[in-house]
Amino acid sequence: MNMTLNLSLCGVLVVAAIAVWLYRRWLENHCDNYLHLHSDSHDATVVSTQAAMCKRLETVSKLTKALVAVVILYALAIGAMAIYTAWNSQGA
Repeated sequence: MNMTLNLSLCGVLVVAAIAVWLYRRWLENHCDNYLHLHSDSHDATVVSTQAAMCKRLETVSKLTKALVAVVILYALAIGAMAIYTAWNSQGA
């Protein structure tokens, strides 16, 4: 494959990883870590909303870690391909 195509795909993956990380940070900032609950009907809504947000935050966190791992492995593969290509073209 063309090296430019690989680098552009890696760039797209990096942008996607940054976007997911920024979304995770936005979720963290909108999560209420200090809830003071009382025994009224409004608390049930707040608890269910926070539980859903925490579940979404965990899912996005796993996705962020996976995307970062994919980006690192893909960048290493591109580097290995570049080294291999340079090694073979040097002897010709």
